Amino acid sequence: MAKIYPERIPEYIKSDPKRSAEIKVYQALSQLPDSYVIFYGVGWQIRTTYGGAQDGESDFVIAHPALGVMILEVKGGQIRYDAKLKQWFSVDRAGVEHAIKDPVEQARNSKGTLLRKLQELPNWDNRFLTVAYQVVFPDVIVENINLRPDLSRELIIDHRDLSDIERKVQSGFEWFFGNERKRGDLGIARLHQLENLLASSFTLKTPLGVALEDEDKRLIELTEDQMKVLRYIQCHRRARIEGCAGSGKTMLALEKARQLSNQGFATLLVCFNAPLAEYLRLRAPEGVDVFNFHDLCRQLAKEAGIGFRSSNNEQDYFNRVLPEMLLDAIGERGPQYDAIIVDEGQDFLDEWWETLFFLLNDHENGIFYAFYDNNQNLYRRSSGLERLIPSPPLTLWENCRNTRSIHDVVKQLHDRPEALDCRAPLGRKPEVFFFSDQHQQEQYIQSVLHHLVIEEQVEPSHIILLTTRNPERTSFFSKRRLGNFELVHLGDSHRGMVIRTSSVHRFKGLESRVVILTGLEDNDPDWLSPILYVACSRARTHLIMIAHERSRQQIEALLQRGAA
Repeated sequence: MAKIYPERIPEYIKSDPKRSAEIKVYQALSQLPDSYVIFYGVGWQIRTTYGGAQDGESDFVIAHPALGVMILEVKGGQIRYDAKLKQWFSVDRAGVEHAIKDPVEQARNSKGTLLRKLQELPNWDNRFLTVAYQVVFPDVIVENINLRPDLSRELIIDHRDLSDIERKVQSGFEWFFGNERKRGDLGIARLHQLENLLASSFTLKTPLGVALEDEDKRLIELTEDQMKVLRYIQCHRRARIEGCAGSGKTMLALEKARQLSNQGFATLLVCFNAPLAEYLRLRAPEGVDVFNFHDLCRQLAKEAGIGFRSSNNEQDYFNRVLPEMLLDAIGERGPQYDAIIVDEGQDFLDEWWETLFFLLNDHENGIFYAFYDNNQNLYRRSSGLERLIPSPPLTLWENCRNTRSIHDVVKQLHDRPEALDCRAPLGRKPEVFFFSDQHQQEQYIQSVLHHLVIEEQVEPSHIILLTTRNPERTSFFSKRRLGNFELVHLGDSHRGMVIRTSSVHRFKGLESRVVILTGLEDNDPDWLSPILYVACSRARTHLIMIAHERSRQQIEALLQRGAA
């Protein structure tokens, strides 16, 4: 039997009564010997002399290495030609007549455009090729007469001819060979080229970068739980809001700051991390003051004329000296704000809360909201915030930042995993690579970056490389090159083949479409679990961990629990 494309008639064609004539021809042609190759319902385009495109198509193309190429144009139903109108008609089973295109002209045009298309192919052998054509009327019987000067009986295949299709196709070729028997054979090589042209299978792969972008757009932006929180705090001047990683605390803090500012309240939005403060500053409405806590201390101390003060060490300077300078500045200049919103409140020391409350114009009834997640308490700080806001906290249990595959891992590290929920797209499973030395670690990271950016077309700006220590104290310091990629600080401008780096601590409160996490060299669960909780939850759609062999057992167990 002949090789035929497609191998089976698609269901949508079988169920279309208008295609019944083509189906009859398909079934007949499939009985040709295996030296024939049949193409059903094919089309092509050629370039015109003026630079445009011209379409070509055929109901069937028959190819034979020794005979050449035959084009078939099929017209079903009862056929009528009106010479006065120069118009062809087809009558369907219901007796309704329809005007149809001239099948001879269609076949002739298809012959010309197919020849030109073949000649456009690279390495096409331009020696003479027989390209014949016939018209097929599978529902009628044509007497042995010439219907038109350009339509001899040899060019017609009717209902009776379908039962002896090979003889009829060969007689059609013979007609075009003529008396001189000039054969323009196709040959095996050109037959393969014709197959590649008319029946080439292909797969259009979705690069990971495109898939991640699509998943990113589908992540839930505002859940019903978050709406409830907004409605609640509109009626309460003070509230603690606890939420799991990815529950939208930062988004709610920004939205509440916008609402308060629009209502005329002097509003402060404050957090612990400087990069998070910069993120908030870019998104907060005009009129909202945004600071990280220590910059707030410096700014108000400067405005109050308070100069430099010495400290015992860096930790003492940040934990005690700067907050004391802020308290003194408040004493000099007085309260500054009607409303204060704190994001990532788990990073604040107890005594800082007291100082922030002194910034309120109305110390007793001023507006104060604190958003936090005690599972992200990397600095192991206790909080006495409940003394200042004694009402029970509102809790956000739904993760709307991460895909479910990432969430399923992150929730294993939460103190109440059974309470957490996620309705985001499933996404892809987190990947993990284990290294035994620094050289292998760097090779893995370089290979992952190449795969993501070069092969999967992920934008470098959507990737963050997180380390468990300050990157400057690792081999992934700023300006370091890894193959084609340059590493830069989190806050540096980045274009082209540039990858941002940050410590996990400094990236708290922020997020990225893709997170590559490395530096997981300690297998102490008391250290590893909080780091993983914060770092893994930064990845919205794709997470890759490059960890030391020492942590293999804990990480593999975590991933298995997440996949269960």
